[in-house]
Amino acid sequence: MVAVRFEENNLIPKNSRRIASLDFQRGLAIWLMTFLHAFEHLYNYTWVKKNPEEVLELPKVVLLVGLFVGFFASWNAYFLLISSIVNSLAMTKKVASGQSAKRMLLKQIITGFGIVLVGYLSNSFGYIGYFGNVIRYGRWGDAYPIWSGFFGMYTLQIIGYCMIITGVLHYVLIRNDGYLKFKRNLLVYGLLAIVIIVVSPFIHNWVDNLPWEAPTYIPPEVGLGDNYQWPSVHFQANNASFKAWILSLLAGDMEPLFPYLATSFSGAMVGLCLARPKPHKRLPLIGGGIALLLMTLGGVFMLLGFVTLGNNRPDTGNFLLMLGGQLGVVFLLLRLIEYRGRGEQFANRKIVKHFRLWGMISLSVYCLAIFELLPRWIIGTTYNLLYSSETNLLHSSLFGYGEEYKAMLIAVAIILSFELVVYSWAKSNFKYSFEWFIIKLQGFSTKLSSHRLNVELIMNNTHWENYRYDEPPKLGIDPKIDPIPLNP
Repeated sequence: MVAVRFEENNLIPKNSRRIASLDFQRGLAIWLMTFLHAFEHLYNYTWVKKNPEEVLELPKVVLLVGLFVGFFASWNAYFLLISSIVNSLAMTKKVASGQSAKRMLLKQIITGFGIVLVGYLSNSFGYIGYFGNVIRYGRWGDAYPIWSGFFGMYTLQIIGYCMIITGVLHYVLIRNDGYLKFKRNLLVYGLLAIVIIVVSPFIHNWVDNLPWEAPTYIPPEVGLGDNYQWPSVHFQANNASFKAWILSLLAGDMEPLFPYLATSFSGAMVGLCLARPKPHKRLPLIGGGIALLLMTLGGVFMLLGFVTLGNNRPDTGNFLLMLGGQLGVVFLLLRLIEYRGRGEQFANRKIVKHFRLWGMISLSVYCLAIFELLPRWIIGTTYNLLYSSETNLLHSSLFGYGEEYKAMLIAVAIILSFELVVYSWAKSNFKYSFEWFIIKLQGFSTKLSSHRLNVELIMNNTHWENYRYDEPPKLGIDPKIDPIPLNP
């Protein structure tokens, strides 16, 4: 009935509301990731490992950009946090509105396994995989990238696995009217997140010091980090076994379950808070204080030496600093937008709509990282024709110290190319995208329809959440008195 209603009226039902700040953040995150990864693929960081003190000799503008790139390029788990918030929020509201908890769990599991599968295919055959290797270096007979792709925990894998694990836990907590036990559910997630963070260093130390064999082959174009010891995707692949694969999930490169399950559980806590009929009026303040505390603890741990360089498995200091920063942004935007009743006004701004469009197709854009090789080839070919050069822009790590502006200019051209792809694809409601296939699979399995790829509806006919209330929030949830609205 819901599906028929929004199709006939060309309007998303009023009891189905979206959070403008989260939609915006998802799109901005994938846009920044695409741009920063393009820069990262082109820039050679080896000089940083050899002479770290030279970083301070860079021009201040370049140093500022470098700090920005270095900090936010490691925010891959931002997608995990936002995904966990949205999934927890949606599951809670839908179950509270009378929908089947088992059906919601099945939807989560299908989506999670789909993301994991696409993640492995992307790693093995995408930019860092077989076809990326062929295009960049012509290594047709080198199957190593296919093999090594199964021994890394990248962004899509951690999102998929955490979606499954957190989905199962959430199902256990909210079934049989368990969604009414708000404090209990919040406490369970909070304690589990703390346990994950505390035990992660011990699990890392145990796995790192197992009797592994030293790798015999390391690709020449690897980035920062010591790839001759665990954790390293290349080191893990060299010790290929079922044990190595399982331990890669738990404590390998790049984003293992320990500590990133804590990010997923933290997001679930935020989702639980937002799923209440009237979220607490001081939620942004409380959440912001927790975020600041996490960042402070992260800084302390980094000063004590619990820090890693590069985009590898984070140490305690890195992780707490990133998690605190990500939570801080989420709560800050909630405070500035939804808690001031500006959701609709904010969502309909041109720049925000632009990033919301990117957010609709974020996972597919992530999988299409190999597409950046096309504008690089066009730029390189044009440059070679004009200046009789033999520059090959398809290779990685081309520009080093003092050539940051070259990598930046090409990264700008790459992001403009992706802009064209997203704009063109939107004309067909992103048909045949990763999200499109997932929706089809979910509909076949759960008999539920979805409108989240209908560009016209999402861009122009969406009802937005508003957490600005005149009266204080209720301490409990009584669906008979204050029914929880359905969230798409």
